[in-house]
Amino acid sequence: KLMGYPGLVNDEELMEAAKKAAPDLKISAFISPYDFSLPIIPGLINYFDIGRVGVNIHEVPSAEKVIQKLKKYKKTVSVQLVRSHTRPPEYAGKAAKAAEELGADIVYVVDSFGSMLPKEVKEYVKAIQSSTKCLIGFHGHNNFGMAIPNTITAWETGATWLDASLLGVGRGAGNASLEILTQLLQEKGYLKTVEIQKLCQTTNEVIYPLFSYPPISTLIDLLFAQERLDYPQPEFLNVCAHILGISLEDLLLQLHGKLGEGVALGEHHLKAVFQDAGFNYDAMMEKLKGQEIHE
Repeated sequence: KLMGYPGLVNDEELMEAAKKAAPDLKISAFISPYDFSLPIIPGLINYFDIGRVGVNIHEVPSAEKVIQKLKKYKKTVSVQLVRSHTRPPEYAGKAAKAAEELGADIVYVVDSFGSMLPKEVKEYVKAIQSSTKCLIGFHGHNNFGMAIPNTITAWETGATWLDASLLGVGRGAGNASLEILTQLLQEKGYLKTVEIQKLCQTTNEVIYPLFSYPPISTLIDLLFAQERLDYPQPEFLNVCAHILGISLEDLLLQLHGKLGEGVALGEHHLKAVFQDAGFNYDAMMEKLKGQEIHE
């Protein structure tokens, strides 16, 4: 809620329910690296074991206070190098070293847009291996359908913390499927005590009914992976492309031209593209809001 996204329940209720349902599991919490997280941590400290601090790969120092807070409470700290692909592997190694010096126990390569291929994943994992003594993790998105191959490659290269979810549920095109990843690792002799049947049963009975459609790569997911861009409301770009009378791909190319070396699209980038095309972005937004009210 602090970041502007509504929730049906608060964090404490969610974590309390998880702890009650699975008291023997280690629970992790994803934590923003910014100062507003600091006063929240003490109230949740009894519910989680691992603090996962998500920070842009080039902004690791900004997570120092949050990492120190977690270490104060003797929590395992994982630093997720968000948007890892925006810097070369050797930079990832330096970022991992900086995270280690701040107190990180685990450092993650994060394929934020599902745009990496196994060869790249291998290079990033190796770069971190050569720079730190931290455990290494991998978090992959599935825009190009490579979440599973990339995760297996990371594991074969030396990553021991692998992220996956039931049905591959995650942002956009989703993440690695926990069911598939578990099956593949069992074939290699690992995770023998995990019952695939129960994982699949849980997916069918609990997860799948929550969705009209399972996670898939839509055109916007594929284009975001291709252009390696990020925008919190990708569906809105379809509306913008329609109003401008151009394809979604052309719109992303124009937006990319406004970004320079950046990856995160903002409203000011959209305004610039609309201005170049002779459209009034603010007037369009007012019109769209008026239609929503009317409906």
